[in-house]
Amino acid sequence: MGAEQIYQAAIELFGDRGYPSTSMRDISEAVGILPGSLYTHIRSKEELLLEIISNGTDKYLAALTPIAKSADPADVRLREIIKAYVKVAAENIGLTLVATHQWKYLNEANRAKIARKRAQFERVFTQVLTDGVESGLFRPPRDTRLAAFAIIGMLNWVPEWFSPTGAKSPEEVGDALAEVALSGLSGASAATPKKRR
Repeated sequence: MGAEQIYQAAIELFGDRGYPSTSMRDISEAVGILPGSLYTHIRSKEELLLEIISNGTDKYLAALTPIAKSADPADVRLREIIKAYVKVAAENIGLTLVATHQWKYLNEANRAKIARKRAQFERVFTQVLTDGVESGLFRPPRDTRLAAFAIIGMLNWVPEWFSPTGAKSPEEVGDALAEVALSGLSGASAATPKKRR
């Protein structure tokens, strides 16, 4: 038994029960040691949560940032970013669920650390959208940042419903979601509805 087993047990427990409802005793029982023995591996439950969320965010940044910075056209980059996100999510469902939903339980200082990482993540999307608009590939959204949030929001739900044993592979799901995002960015502008007389 070591730090990795504790880390994995915490991911499962935080995901199933939520951070507030998981005690150090719960974690120690999951890995088969006395509660006091946990402190030879971790300093606190919050430190464990911070590590999980930080590692989860870093996985996405490592996968998405090189694609965003590549020389490919913005539409190609956006498609590949979305596919890469789905691949990471499919391989790390529990980790992603904790990183996405449990960060709000961190104290103020630790939330600030994660907020900086989340800002990097958001910039990946806003930069690609901006590049697409400037190159004429995307029609300008009313608000580029909100458009980025809409895509991120769509992707953040993937771990909630994706099944590794389902009919579609991560690649197929990523392609389908990319089509949704790209159709909204490159389609004709919706006509303003006429008022009824």
